[in-house]
Amino acid sequence: MATWADPDVWHALRPSATGRPDLQFAAERFEHHVRHWDEHGFGYWLAEARASGEIVGWIGAARPTFIPELSDAVEIGWALRRPFWGRGLATEGGAAAIEACSAHLPLDEVIALIHPENTRSVAVAARLGFSAAEPAHHALLGEDLRVYRLGPPEALVRPARPRAPG
Repeated sequence: MATWADPDVWHALRPSATGRPDLQFAAERFEHHVRHWDEHGFGYWLAEARASGEIVGWIGAARPTFIPELSDAVEIGWALRRPFWGRGLATEGGAAAIEACSAHLPLDEVIALIHPENTRSVAVAARLGFSAAEPAHHALLGEDLRVYRLGPPEALVRPARPRAPG
């Protein structure tokens, strides 16, 4: 819940929002993520720092049921706490989520939903190979998001990263 209650995360997800994060919204998102696993058999993972075990944020794949016209799609998403921005963790986690989807779900594409002002997440989506598409209205946030798409199936299989010598 700390991720959704982080003011920097809140602002990245809702740049037009003012004031402190909505703690009720944070609690509801946490419960939603837990329920999603029960209902769909996949969902967001809690991301944890290897060295400290500290929760970094959420990364994974989920059905965006809050946008009815996209509720059958699979969204790759990430929300990391501010101290962990700029380390490549969203890109690494997003790639792992794409690989998991490719291995376990019969998909022609995956999507990412990003607020147009969230330039950091737009850059992550670009690094992962997503292309900008149409806007969609997020009923929970009451704002339009940009839909980014990645497909066809062969695009979902990410090449193995070269290993460093030694």
